[in-house]
Amino acid sequence: MRCEKPLGHGDTIQGLWSAARAQRLPHALIFSGPEGVGKFLAAQWFVFGLFCEHGPGEPCGVCGPCKRLAAGTHPDVYVLDPLAMELETILVKHIAPRAGESGPNLLDWFSLRPMEGGYRIAIVREAERMNHQAQNALLKTLEEPGEQALLVLETKSPDSLLGTVRSRCSAVAFERLSLEATGELLAREGLAGEEAARYAAWSQGAPGAALRLHARGAGQLVDLCGRTLDGSLDPLLAAAEVAQAKGDFGGGTARQVARERARTFLDLALGVLTDLGRAAAGVAPDALAHGELVASLACDHRRRNAMLEATLQARQDIEANLAPDAVLEELLLSFAPATTSAGPAGGRR
Repeated sequence: MRCEKPLGHGDTIQGLWSAARAQRLPHALIFSGPEGVGKFLAAQWFVFGLFCEHGPGEPCGVCGPCKRLAAGTHPDVYVLDPLAMELETILVKHIAPRAGESGPNLLDWFSLRPMEGGYRIAIVREAERMNHQAQNALLKTLEEPGEQALLVLETKSPDSLLGTVRSRCSAVAFERLSLEATGELLAREGLAGEEAARYAAWSQGAPGAALRLHARGAGQLVDLCGRTLDGSLDPLLAAAEVAQAKGDFGGGTARQVARERARTFLDLALGVLTDLGRAAAGVAPDALAHGELVASLACDHRRRNAMLEATLQARQDIEANLAPDAVLEELLLSFAPATTSAGPAGGRR
């Protein structure tokens, strides 16, 4: 676990520590907000502050409990992290014991008493990955949490959780950071100047998402999108280049990597098309994440709407497990201007 103070969410976590000091902390919390704004980091910081010898409050990072948390050896903390486990879906076996299944699960873990006399805490990262069966299995834990038990569900889409789960948890909202604060965090990670500003804008104030986009080579993907839109790149060649783009797309198999690469491209394309619409409505280019790009593109209302619908359909096709390469080819063919031998006036070269 990381003992790192999340930028921009200090008041939220301080409020939770105050509730803990007053013994009013709920037994289950949902940390919700846009992807990449620091919810998981905030959850870890919160847990450090609960266990710190000087807490509840801002952790010192050097006491025994803080050191054990940092080393991942604290006996009263369990983190269910599907990203680290390379899980697309959190299944029932991760939540409750099942006949013939082995491995740790939340229900068994919460059945034990705290070993250090304080809280017994579990964090579920990206809780939206729990299928309905897993969420139903979680209800027993929520209804009978046990002594000093605390469950933190981190999610970007709380509406994907069952109403019976949400109703048994207290919601904690996390908002996007300012572009300036996001740029500051990106600078700490080695991005600076125009690059930091560009990724801060593309992520809309979500530093984690910005770093993920950088690791996935978003700059190349946006360039391929723009060159297809202005007609300077053949759409089939563009689809092939997207399919071969290098980056950290995760996934345990080549198919999973291809799907995540396609998702990344489609999300970026949606951002470009959305900015095209905003620019057409009169928003100044410098107020748009992709302002420089959309200012160079000529696109009428009908074509823009058709491309937007095609991109949304492509996103659904990827989630329906259609072949990513075929989905990208069909989409980018719809992006190409009617005549691609010469780009539109003002198009990029």
